[in-house]
Amino acid sequence: MPARCRLLAGSVGPERVPARPDPEDADWYLPLHVRDARSARERIAALIAAGADVVVAPTWLTHRRALLPLGETRRAAEWSAAAVRLAREGVEIGLERRAEINAEAAADGQADPVLQRPQPMVAASLPALDDDPEIETGRLLPQEAATQRDYRDQAGYLADAAADLLAVEGQRSTGSARAAIAEAAGTGLPVWAALSQGSIAETGLEAWLAWARATGVERILVPPPLASHRVLLDAGTGWGGLPAAAGEVPDWLGSGADVLARVDRADEDAVSKLRAAIDDVEREALRLERAATDRWHDHVRDAASVAPGGAAAWVGSAPERALPAGFAWAVVPPEGAAQLPSDHFRLLVVADASTPGVEAALERGGVLASRAPIRGAARDLRVIRVSDEREPPLLLYRREG
Repeated sequence: MPARCRLLAGSVGPERVPARPDPEDADWYLPLHVRDARSARERIAALIAAGADVVVAPTWLTHRRALLPLGETRRAAEWSAAAVRLAREGVEIGLERRAEINAEAAADGQADPVLQRPQPMVAASLPALDDDPEIETGRLLPQEAATQRDYRDQAGYLADAAADLLAVEGQRSTGSARAAIAEAAGTGLPVWAALSQGSIAETGLEAWLAWARATGVERILVPPPLASHRVLLDAGTGWGGLPAAAGEVPDWLGSGADVLARVDRADEDAVSKLRAAIDDVEREALRLERAATDRWHDHVRDAASVAPGGAAAWVGSAPERALPAGFAWAVVPPEGAAQLPSDHFRLLVVADASTPGVEAALERGGVLASRAPIRGAARDLRVIRVSDEREPPLLLYRREG
């Protein structure tokens, strides 16, 4: 299946608003996801149902600096873990709703390949921590050292909470962004970093990409306009975009972005529009891929129908569908093909045509199915059927002699 572009949905809005004293609410100081867990869980579930592949746990205000004015810094780890746990609960609820939508579509005869999406992931946000003036935070360390310490502590809390990845966002300067990314990468979790225009302008995107590769960043997410980021076409690393509107999606995907993100104001409407735009681009590619997969598995069944039963091997990546009955199957990765026993199998399926010498594992009279001509095949391997009306050609061979 073609790689799918994943859609990340960040905050809806209220999750980023700092707590303010409220004489009528004794719990005013609690983070929103602790004070009103039901509503926070519902926001996550709604984003999953709307089509998000990655949701961000509400950790924007669970770090030490956000909790310092409230006198609750000791609870940073506890409230960060609660945010990730709540996000996972929201994902499960959202998946149930998504399954209902898919079932209704299937019942109406409208099965759509874009409805089948990867298992959603939970990201935890590592936001900017150095926006407040030094005098207000009471830190004793020099600002740069304190910033690094606080990023390290918060990244550790998020890693302990078992998020699937860390989303670094909101840093306006190169120094702050790199400090956050380095500490996030130090946890061993995958890191996606959303860069600001300011941090890109300071050093240039090419320098950022080189630094990200060296640091082990999994994805760099860049803001619009796309036209200013042509260096991404040869990035050599994963990248994604922060499109301002759904109408920009075809250009981002056409240029190679494999993640699109809405890090803020990611309500259901915004996410649904981005999801629809991504699906419109991917639908035709998925339809063609499904047709190619159907054709290949029909070819494998044809091979099984003319091969004597017995030992059989599939050489290549694990098959996506059940293999034909009547054979004792071995599934072998391409790198294991050289260790196959000679003159052993009655049916060989070569999913990767670049596997030389594999035909030696075939018994006399055995059948081999391939996606393309076997290069340098032995003389006793005879073509018995060719399907070349579409690319790639599919061939059946029999070993004679």
